[in-house]
Amino acid sequence: MRLTTFITVSSAVLCAAIHAAQLPDTIRGANLGGWLLLEPWITPSLFEQFRGKDDAAVDEYTFTESLGKNKAYSQLRRHWESWVTEKDIKKLANYGLNTVRIPYGYWMVDVEKHEPYVQGQYPYLRRAVKWAIQHNLHVLLDLHGAPGSQNGFDNSGRAGPVNWPKEANNIQRTIDVLSNVTKEFRAEIGDGDVSIQFLNEPFAIPNTGVTLDLLKDFYGRSYTAIHNASKLSYKPATFGHDGFSFFNEIGSFLSSMKNTVLDTHIYQVFDVNLLKYSRQQHLEMTCNDKARIGGSPLRTIVGEWSLATTDCTLWLNGFQKGARYDGTFITTEPVCPSCTCKDEGNVAKFGKSYRAFLREFAEKQMDAYEAGYGWIFWNFKAENSPQWNYIQGVEEGWIPNPPTDRLSSC
Repeated sequence: MRLTTFITVSSAVLCAAIHAAQLPDTIRGANLGGWLLLEPWITPSLFEQFRGKDDAAVDEYTFTESLGKNKAYSQLRRHWESWVTEKDIKKLANYGLNTVRIPYGYWMVDVEKHEPYVQGQYPYLRRAVKWAIQHNLHVLLDLHGAPGSQNGFDNSGRAGPVNWPKEANNIQRTIDVLSNVTKEFRAEIGDGDVSIQFLNEPFAIPNTGVTLDLLKDFYGRSYTAIHNASKLSYKPATFGHDGFSFFNEIGSFLSSMKNTVLDTHIYQVFDVNLLKYSRQQHLEMTCNDKARIGGSPLRTIVGEWSLATTDCTLWLNGFQKGARYDGTFITTEPVCPSCTCKDEGNVAKFGKSYRAFLREFAEKQMDAYEAGYGWIFWNFKAENSPQWNYIQGVEEGWIPNPPTDRLSSC
């Protein structure tokens, strides 16, 4: 894997800094989601046992709460053992990727008595990091769930209120988790094989309590804590998310921190107006993003994106919730009178024109996001969601292999 030193140094200190914050020249990767932090839509088989129940589990918090720690641990251990394998890692490397982003929850490190989460993830994370390095993949360790939930989504481990910013202890616990993980992978960070993301998708919109000032304070403290825990003479590579609202502001703030990358996520499915787009409009939106990404005040990565243009994937909007596209999500109207989610995940029903669109959509997103620092697809695989499955996309031919083998661009 070709690496670049992601830091400015003088010739006098070049030798000392040669391993500093090494990252691929252009990041091309996949997320290992739905593994160390559950999401019902990625692995619905784990949540089928709760279908139709009034007190159904909807996230990892209620999954462990409903089953109890012993039964939950038994099921999760089997999942940790099987969902990410060395065969998967080898495939991603053979497909020309150079990075994997691995989401995890804070409870891997820190569980308080009143919290139902179970632990045991660390050995599997260590194993995956080892496999990735052996197959020449850089690893971005992504804190995906913080105490109290930083966004209220099931992907934080607990759906519901955004309580993360409401207690100072929640933020300190988050920083302590980052320090712990940094210490655990200190050697790999020092070798340039591992980098750290401060936090996934803090939801910085009105009334959540996640403000620009809070994010700046948290990112600054996390940056210092990670550096101190690494015991390196230089700043290890870190990534900060834009909070959905502060792309330019967070980018400018992080630009003062050496070896830090701005992370933004781009999906075209979670808004009714976007769901009304034609295929051509989706492609045009992608190419419009190219200028924004390329004009960022800081090196920017699109750390999550997919090929979905509907929200039809089972439980994508939450366990036992429907889709905006066909009007089954809470009380929404269908996007159009004839809109249906039937066969949305049935690859056998994908026609030639739709397959061609998926290929063009993939290639143009790759091209657009490489105007910045690159991209990481969500997700490496999913049980029944072809548009969210990188491995299946390559095998079916609508994701280029290698990703630089493209027929179209913006």
